[in-house]
Amino acid sequence: MKLANTLLIVLGFLTFVNVAQAAVITTVEWESKPGAPWSYTSGRPNIDCVVPPSPAGGCALRFEYPAGTYSTSFGGGRAEYAFTGQPTDLYIGAWMRYSNPFQFHPNGQKVNFFILGAPGTASCRNLAFGFGGERYSITPQICWGGGTYNNFANKSSWSPTAHLNEWHWYEMRVKLNTPGGADGIAEMWIDDVLHLQYFDVRLRDVGDSAGYGAMQHTAEYGGGGSVVNQNQYWWVDHTVLSTTRIGRPGGPIASTDSDAPTVPVGFKFK
Repeated sequence: MKLANTLLIVLGFLTFVNVAQAAVITTVEWESKPGAPWSYTSGRPNIDCVVPPSPAGGCALRFEYPAGTYSTSFGGGRAEYAFTGQPTDLYIGAWMRYSNPFQFHPNGQKVNFFILGAPGTASCRNLAFGFGGERYSITPQICWGGGTYNNFANKSSWSPTAHLNEWHWYEMRVKLNTPGGADGIAEMWIDDVLHLQYFDVRLRDVGDSAGYGAMQHTAEYGGGGSVVNQNQYWWVDHTVLSTTRIGRPGGPIASTDSDAPTVPVGFKFK
């Protein structure tokens, strides 16, 4: 009986691991710029092996917002991943860090960007995650019909400027709506604490069956009315794309704790 129970426990654990591993589309440590299906649509994303490392260790992907960047400039660069099969329910997690000082655009500044349909064919149907001043939000941008632009803002007290020069784990979920319905899901966690959740996001119209064709890390500084007054930087590490919840590597911490836990010597996330 004891042996049978042990086998059941082991088999159950193996089943869990297999399911979890199968859900992960890709994990990138950013020790280098990987090849396809990744592409770089602007020349500014660089690999930085000098910045204090994230809890994943090693190097990170660095985006620069050059002084003088204005409005809808893409000067910060993009790193884009092209999906196969156009999934409709996605999670992205990554360690992120902002330089100090850092000037967040008052109206809108994209960070992660999800594009419907084949890459390059339907860029006006997308879902953007980013900051606007002291707030972050998830914003659908839709090319069909008027009045479809909406801003789903956080309702928590998290302030990005209070956490500059710190690594934090950001994870967001974007689930597409039933075509024509208002049942899409947008969720966002910081350090495994839920800060944003909506169940009424509308992105696809009736007859629109497109799924996500691409995802971008993008340092777009846009929305008009502001100029970056000095060079500033945003780092990304340990990017995970998955079809199930990822969770903060190393486990959750309280939303008031801004310090990531120390990683044991010799350990590296895979």
